[in-house]
Amino acid sequence: MAERLIMLDVPGVLYSDRSRARLGGIPDTGTPRDVRFFDPVALGFVRRLFGVAGARVVVADAWRRGTPAAILQQLDLQVEAMTPPVAGGHGAEIEAFFAQGARPVHYAILSCAPAESMPEALREHLVRVDPAIGLTLENFQQALDILGVACPSTVMPAPKLDAGLKAKLAQLQQLARDNPARFGSALAPAREVSAVHA
Repeated sequence: MAERLIMLDVPGVLYSDRSRARLGGIPDTGTPRDVRFFDPVALGFVRRLFGVAGARVVVADAWRRGTPAAILQQLDLQVEAMTPPVAGGHGAEIEAFFAQGARPVHYAILSCAPAESMPEALREHLVRVDPAIGLTLENFQQALDILGVACPSTVMPAPKLDAGLKAKLAQLQQLARDNPARFGSALAPAREVSAVHA
């Protein structure tokens, strides 16, 4: 078993109300053409999770039933296993999965299920995804934290201002302060626009 796992519940995570509006549907036919209805941004975040954290995916049984393996293959999710079919929702499926083998130290549960529906031992691993929006950058960062991995700088690069540009900006600001009559009319529309957008 992988050292880190992503316990993935698909509906609301990899497709959502937002992706339905944008892509024109949801993956509900059980055919390989459903691949086009998965949110590419959410898929990118999950792929990045196993790329950065070395995590493997365990897909919820409730979703995979009736879904061709071809869809999972096309989604390239690095699926290691499926949860066993048990009653009680995603949390119960995860507990049954861990009862079959060792529970890893690091695992994140990506699910739309409310925390109260999860067994207490699982709640600290839950990344609660809003089914209207799907998997977001904030969810991705939370999952990295739970998996014990630092957020890579390529996801959220530190803002940098070029030294030359910073000096030029300071020079222009000083000119505007020294010559308010000359720059006042040019700066006024910008201030008005800022006020409108504020």
